[in-house]
Amino acid sequence: MLRMKVLLLLAVTTTTVLLAGCSGVGGAETSTSNGAGTTPSVDTTPPSTPTGLTGAAAGSTGASLSWSASTDNVGVTAYILLRNGVQVATPATTSFADTGLSAATTYSYTVAARDAAGNISPNSTSVSVTTASTADTTPPSTPTGLTGATAGSTGANLSWNASTDNVGVTGYIVRRNGVQVATPATTSFADTGLSAATTYSYTVAARDAAGNVSPNSTSVSVTTASTADTTPPSTPTGLTGAAAGSTAANLSWSASTDNVGVTGYIVRRNGVQVATPATTSFADTGLSAATTYSYTVAARDAAGNISPDSTSVSVTTPPPPPSNSASLAWDSVTAPTLSGYRVYFGTAPGTYLQSLGQGISVGNATAYTLTGLASGSQYYFAVTAFDTLGVESLYSNEVSKNIP
Repeated sequence: MLRMKVLLLLAVTTTTVLLAGCSGVGGAETSTSNGAGTTPSVDTTPPSTPTGLTGAAAGSTGASLSWSASTDNVGVTAYILLRNGVQVATPATTSFADTGLSAATTYSYTVAARDAAGNISPNSTSVSVTTASTADTTPPSTPTGLTGATAGSTGANLSWNASTDNVGVTGYIVRRNGVQVATPATTSFADTGLSAATTYSYTVAARDAAGNVSPNSTSVSVTTASTADTTPPSTPTGLTGAAAGSTAANLSWSASTDNVGVTGYIVRRNGVQVATPATTSFADTGLSAATTYSYTVAARDAAGNISPDSTSVSVTTPPPPPSNSASLAWDSVTAPTLSGYRVYFGTAPGTYLQSLGQGISVGNATAYTLTGLASGSQYYFAVTAFDTLGVESLYSNEVSKNIP
């Protein structure tokens, strides 16, 4: 009978708790139950080991820790945080801020999970955290080179040079009319939502991770454009034109003005637009010889407003030179006593039909056409300059032309 009782106890110890006692020699058995004939079970399963433990310094006296939640067959009720092997907290969540640490010190942390029955998981893998050095009280350098430009009627574009810091700049503080409007991490900012035709004053300061802020930069002012530019540029004045050979004309004029800015000009030949130069001159080519052309010019701004046409100017191209001619052109000579130029020509290199001082005098013109040259001959040409005292320069470089 005793042997059977032992075997029965071994068979049920995994699921029930038996309260056994002996009475006299026979050893009567008694037990307590839950009223339904079963005995309550005991939770002996620990939670899973926490994973993903990470830590980061929080200034010079703190550390921020977090980890992934553990699992349990019944339920995790808390975690046990160990610093350098010593329990320092039992948070109910998966993060903890450890404070009161020493600056510039490395600490090792582990965490374990605990359930309601008091079962405790193995410790997690450890993580090390090194606190920062003693509090940073040095502000960054003052930003320099702040510039601002209008971006239409409702915006302004700002940029500046990077500041420096003993630890590191984390961002900048942009102030508009003394009020903070942005905290960009980079050295530029586009301010929007502004009012048209309004002037704004901007400064920028640098900030580091410890919250130290530099002095404000030198201010810069930006004036937004008017809501809509409907004002055309002024009419160009001083339009002049001159023939450039028998197939071209050179035009020039005085610059126009505008309330925002002139972006270009419109050149019309005989009333038809032929060019849109950005400067105040234009060389019109591909013309017909011995023909008169009429030109006007108008100014245009970025909004597309166009001024009235200028006063017109006429240019008459000359007839083409005869086939037995040679047209020469040269660079002008700058001299206060310049009197003019002389043209020399001949049929052999370096040998001219005119003696020095006897060349064809063309005045101050820098172009000349020789006619009546003999067909079937090769001619060579050079030019000299002479002053009011009669002193003549050396020959220019020599050019040649074969007369058909």
